[in-house]
Amino acid sequence: MSASLLKLQGASDARFEPVRSAFLEGFAQGRDVGATVAVTLNGELVVDLWAGYRDRKRTLPWEKDTLCCMFSVTKAMTAICVLQAVAEGSLELDTPVVEYWPEFAANEKQNITPRHLLSHQAGLIGFHEPVSKDIYYDWASVTSALAAERTWWIPGEQHGYHARTYGFLVGELLRRTTGFTVGQWFDRCIAQPLEIDFKVGLADHDLMRCADMLPARIRAGEQKNWSSAMQTMMKSFSDVTTPTGAAFQNPSFGPGYMNSNQFRKAEIPAVNGHGTARGVASFYAQLSSLLPAEILTEATTTHSLGPDTVLISLTHFGLGLMLHHEESPIGIRDGSFGHAGAGGSMAFYDPEAQLGFCFVMNQMQEGVVTGGESAMRITRSIYECL
Repeated sequence: MSASLLKLQGASDARFEPVRSAFLEGFAQGRDVGATVAVTLNGELVVDLWAGYRDRKRTLPWEKDTLCCMFSVTKAMTAICVLQAVAEGSLELDTPVVEYWPEFAANEKQNITPRHLLSHQAGLIGFHEPVSKDIYYDWASVTSALAAERTWWIPGEQHGYHARTYGFLVGELLRRTTGFTVGQWFDRCIAQPLEIDFKVGLADHDLMRCADMLPARIRAGEQKNWSSAMQTMMKSFSDVTTPTGAAFQNPSFGPGYMNSNQFRKAEIPAVNGHGTARGVASFYAQLSSLLPAEILTEATTTHSLGPDTVLISLTHFGLGLMLHHEESPIGIRDGSFGHAGAGGSMAFYDPEAQLGFCFVMNQMQEGVVTGGESAMRITRSIYECL
């Protein structure tokens, strides 16, 4: 798509003119079909741009209020809900989960704590036996199955990305201790009071605002640029007897699942949050008002760092938040934290610069663990303007 023919919408402060160019570059180079980026600085929205199309045929323009599936960007929102419950005294990070969820004790899981769940150390990355994709659309079924499941490693001794189970595990903990689902809690305690356009489980009236997600297409020669760890991980995807395969492919959702109303309306709080970049950047800008300082510090302190059993590469986690590392970047500076989403979306906060960022797009990239190429290029352009 020619950037010269693309209608760029929104606004940005004059000092961030290079960000506009970096944003349009993704379209000119064929990476992006529809996308949006937002940046806050010292709590003020300084970049709010969108362009392109929200459908494959390129007939529906991306609008100011278009909702985009952010996949695992959702995990950070889910974690903050649970940490708010910790702040309110509904649960404690180091009290065994079984104290709140008795059935969870099956298969010797009595020593797993909320801290293990939040930091991807619990070892419940997926199921050992084949399960139907329908299980992920039935909260009671999937949480009961996880309570009965055995772990893939001794909890606390290693970590591995709980790609899809994460939201059910910490979400059921939230429901058991507060009576609210993640979607309900986020809407009641975060979205409504702070006017943040982000939802976990869409209502019927929001479905018409959604962008269709376009599955990744591997361009010629692209795989040659992947690290050996990335190539190993991608090969393990189809083998459900491996932690990687179990985490991502047991069950397989099937083609186009993310564009179905069933997926959009369900609460799958590890992967199906829908929102705007403006809403998510604002969420990070206001995070200090959502959590006490000591809990936010705990959440952004290293809990898991090193080889990831699922992603087969180095990952760095606090409590539900990805933490920046040069081998696993969230943003580009040490101290930044947030979360990336499948296909290339990324949201983060840099507390030193007091900078909040979110980029989301509907054309997904293959082989992306943290931010995709567009997200990282735009991020670098932002720092050049500071």
